[in-house]
Amino acid sequence: MQMPKPKVRKKILDSAIDEFLVAGYRRASMRNIAQQAGITVGNIYAYFSGKDDLFETIISPVLESVNKLVKMETVGSTPSIDLFAETITAVFLANKKQFLILMRNSAPKFANVRVQLTALVRERLIIDLLPKLPAQAQDPLLAEALAVAVIEGLLNIFRRYGGDDERLHHLVDEFLKSIFNNIDTRFI
Repeated sequence: MQMPKPKVRKKILDSAIDEFLVAGYRRASMRNIAQQAGITVGNIYAYFSGKDDLFETIISPVLESVNKLVKMETVGSTPSIDLFAETITAVFLANKKQFLILMRNSAPKFANVRVQLTALVRERLIIDLLPKLPAQAQDPLLAEALAVAVIEGLLNIFRRYGGDDERLHHLVDEFLKSIFNNIDTRFI
């Protein structure tokens, strides 16, 4: 039996990242991953127990970072919208493809991650933004709609910013200013 080699494992992971990014979890094929890695399908199983194991290995660093952000809310220190956007942008920049896989092409087991992020933003808006609005606008549905807009807008920027990190940060700042009509988001 051949010993697992770090170089082969890395080829598998790189090929799997590309496959999951393009095809999504459901349509991703172990055969395509093996072909892209230049190995047999059977050889993948010397490194990973299956598609789920491979997927979880790929997204685990991003998932861990996102979970830390979500847990901030559960301990009573919901981050401001600015801090949230800054943190989620840093998570994205550290693992771009894996982040997009988790948010857009994920396994059903991880579909709730986006929902959790949206809920985090929603709670911040209910706590800090709604009380500043006129009474007729203090509807939690407004906070929910804005939260969805924030998450979807950030994901759209992440997917399409073109690789220029300075542009990315500028777009995120301008997006938040626009969506919140120049309200100081450090306190939202």
